[in-house]
Amino acid sequence: MKNTKNALLWIPNTLRGLATGISVGLFITVFANTIFFAGQMNQKLKYIFLFLPLAAVATSFMYKKLGENCKKTTAYAIDEIHSQEERKEKNLASAQNNGAINAKMGLVGFVASSLSHLFGASVGKEGVGVQIGISISALIDKLEDKISKCLKIKDSDSTAYYLMCGASAAFGALFGSPITGVLFGLQFASPDILRLDAILPCTFASFSAFIVSSSLKIHILQIPDYLELPFNINNIVLVIIFSLLAGFFVRFFCIAIEKCKALYANKAKPRIPYLVVILPSGFSALIILLNLKLNGNLLFNGLSTSLLYQAISSNVPFYSFLLKAILVLLSTLAGFVGGEVVPLLVLGATFGNTFATIFSLDSGAFAVLGALAMLSGGTNLPLVCFMLGIELFGYSEPLLLFIACAMSYTSSGKAGIYDHQSTLFR
Repeated sequence: MKNTKNALLWIPNTLRGLATGISVGLFITVFANTIFFAGQMNQKLKYIFLFLPLAAVATSFMYKKLGENCKKTTAYAIDEIHSQEERKEKNLASAQNNGAINAKMGLVGFVASSLSHLFGASVGKEGVGVQIGISISALIDKLEDKISKCLKIKDSDSTAYYLMCGASAAFGALFGSPITGVLFGLQFASPDILRLDAILPCTFASFSAFIVSSSLKIHILQIPDYLELPFNINNIVLVIIFSLLAGFFVRFFCIAIEKCKALYANKAKPRIPYLVVILPSGFSALIILLNLKLNGNLLFNGLSTSLLYQAISSNVPFYSFLLKAILVLLSTLAGFVGGEVVPLLVLGATFGNTFATIFSLDSGAFAVLGALAMLSGGTNLPLVCFMLGIELFGYSEPLLLFIACAMSYTSSGKAGIYDHQSTLFR
């Protein structure tokens, strides 16, 4: 009888995945296209970045009034996913963060991220996108609980599944990579554990979100054509060395952000309100202005997808990855929100381009490998990044790509962009 019940779990899990995927796909499409429009407006309104301090104050004020916890959606979700096993084993009540995730978190993130991109802050989009997905999935979970109570059905303890589904759906839709979305949902909370118990709902969530968003013409990253490295001994050695360097760099970068945030929060207590966000955003505006006057472009604003494109298709200034890293750090200190995945892709691509230029190698090939290697080290998710390389970047030589993701992950250590992530073996 027990086996029969377990076998029938695929029915509610499929429904959960579909409900989450369709809902998230609709909202993520609106979100992604809004971010794209905000980025376009930033390029058209050439000097709007000068108002970055004003945008930082507005963002800080918004979170102060509506709750700083709105920034912690992903961390709360990870805690809730971790607690599922504890509840199963000890029959405890729901986790301490149960009920902390709500629709307000996704809405606030949507507005704050749009504001960040409009004024040119160096942030991504997937962080808030995943927060939106998690918020929507939590809302559907609460709806299921209410229906279960009305029908006097025992609580299925499905919260963790819903949260993983929401993350899968959002990631899969944002990047047009449904398989990557599935892997992301299964692993982002615990990189060392692949939650295969949730593979069915996450698959339906990610693929349905992808179908919905694709049908509605969601804007995703466009990757230019590039030449791949042939698989041979020389290139294997080169990729290993390069990926280790990329992993060390992203390790330093993530630790620097963490330490600077902690130090800045403890030491910066000015008498002038909001000065703590005005200063870093003001420095960001100054750097962007100097680049505009010296180079005549706004490549470092917002997502910097044009910089990513240029790093793969041609050449970029050798200092590009350092300048982008500084701007990402300053934007983080200023309280801007969005995400770190796209910034890491840009950092990796420019880092790879510089590496290739120094050693007279193929810049496009190393830009692509650098983007995915840097992301692998920063997220602690090498399998996710490997699949993203195949789906989004169209990488057809999987061996070198896998080596790049694995080696960068190894050398990056435990540092990463996701708070509360559990790693067992490093």
